[in-house]
Amino acid sequence: MLESIKVHAVSLMQWAGSGTKLTYASIAIGLVVGLILFRLFFKSLAGLFHSIGFSLGSGGNPTVAAEPGLCSSSRLKLLLIMLVPPASAYAAYMLLPTAFPTVFQLAHG
Repeated sequence: MLESIKVHAVSLMQWAGSGTKLTYASIAIGLVVGLILFRLFFKSLAGLFHSIGFSLGSGGNPTVAAEPGLCSSSRLKLLLIMLVPPASAYAAYMLLPTAFPTVFQLAHG
């Protein structure tokens, strides 16, 4: 068990060491966008769990079901927090070399 953890840790370190500036910048941009959206939508970890609860369990409570848009806005927030950060990281990976060609040079070949 301990040997398996060591093997996985070494492979993670090798993967992290093989990245480029473009890869690291793209991941950082995706994380920053995700953090901003998290703070904007949920405010804290309790807000995230609250939103998950509303999106999953609002059908049984007639008071919650009577609130217009409460369940759908919680689902929309969860959908956006899952889609926008990876999309922004991918967009950064594609657009940073054209926006800053001297910093993020791509190897052709």
